Amino acid sequence: MAGAIRIRGSTSEVFVMTPRRGTTAGDVVGANATWIAANATSWKMQPYTRKGEARIMNGITAVTVRLADADEAPACEVMHDVPAVVYSNGGYCGNYYHDFNDNIIPLFITTRHLGGEVQLLVKQKQAWWFGKYGEIVGGLTRHEALDLDGDARVHCYRRAFVGLRSHKDLSIDPRRAPNNVSMVDFKRFLMWRYALPREHAIRTDDEVVGGRRPRLLIITRRSRRRFMNLEDIVAAAEELGFEVTASDLMSPPKKQGGEAALVDDGGQARMADASATVNAFDVMLAVHGSGLTNLVFLPMNAVVVQVVPLGRMEGLAMDEYGVPPRDMNMRYIQYNITAEESTLSELYPPGHPVFLDPGPIHKQSWSLVKDIYLGKQDVRLDMARFRPVLQKALDLLR
Repeated sequence: MAGAIRIRGSTSEVFVMTPRRGTTAGDVVGANATWIAANATSWKMQPYTRKGEARIMNGITAVTVRLADADEAPACEVMHDVPAVVYSNGGYCGNYYHDFNDNIIPLFITTRHLGGEVQLLVKQKQAWWFGKYGEIVGGLTRHEALDLDGDARVHCYRRAFVGLRSHKDLSIDPRRAPNNVSMVDFKRFLMWRYALPREHAIRTDDEVVGGRRPRLLIITRRSRRRFMNLEDIVAAAEELGFEVTASDLMSPPKKQGGEAALVDDGGQARMADASATVNAFDVMLAVHGSGLTNLVFLPMNAVVVQVVPLGRMEGLAMDEYGVPPRDMNMRYIQYNITAEESTLSELYPPGHPVFLDPGPIHKQSWSLVKDIYLGKQDVRLDMARFRPVLQKALDLLR
């Protein structure tokens, strides 16, 4: 929206000054905004990206947009010469995958073309979140992010965006993005903000001769969806020629001397440490889960190997962590486990519907799917079956 815009956070209102009486939503936002009645003079928006999830959206504070004459709107108290972006920091905030999928990547799509000259007006602002992801936010705006709920002043702008643009899971459709920004651009943006040195993964034909082996990062989990035979996986990978590290990427960064650093920065140092760690590797291996979000820090041409647990999770796994690597010029391998490789085989008898027909469980409720397939399941890989996957990952680095 462009023009004279006044925003009062304490009442969650955005006033758009209209040049004449009778102006409607169709005149302001265009005919393509089919979710608003064309003749409306006010409408509510929930500025969060998970529109299809009613349970989450019920917790998102709505913003009311009003078309008004100058004498109907509150007077300006603070003038700004940069555009505003109004959005919510609620919802799934705190889940690592959703922090990137619902907030960071949509923020990048919405604001990157503005070159830092934009102000974030945040509903349900989480101060710790802006601490943890300070490097990223600082690359998108040079201006203070306002806590819109706690600010009773009327802020005035000439241009404003209510809500963030979102295209698909953990990725960008450059055809729909301002300036056609892509996930490759996003990857380079992260490299800049975290000073990551490696833009491209090893090419084994060129570099093994120099003495460096390709590096494999196995992301471990503290609770469910763990690798139960991690030692076997490490041994097989090393035998093939990988230099292997297993890490949950959640441990605090280290001080000199190897002690864990006690840093009260909301997680900012941990993000810097995790991004640098991941960028040093050529292949990432993990069971489906939020730890795979760290693939955004891998160098281009790296390989992502996702192990998908039982439960008809293949499509979800592909959407969330299979498409994004390809959009970032990386390679992707998906390994779908068998019933024999799942610890669910220790909880349910052979032939149980949990193995044979997950469909009714999906139809019953997502919470039941999470409880059984994501909450009760670990994996024990069949190394005769999985070893060729490690070999393929190695071959893809050539």
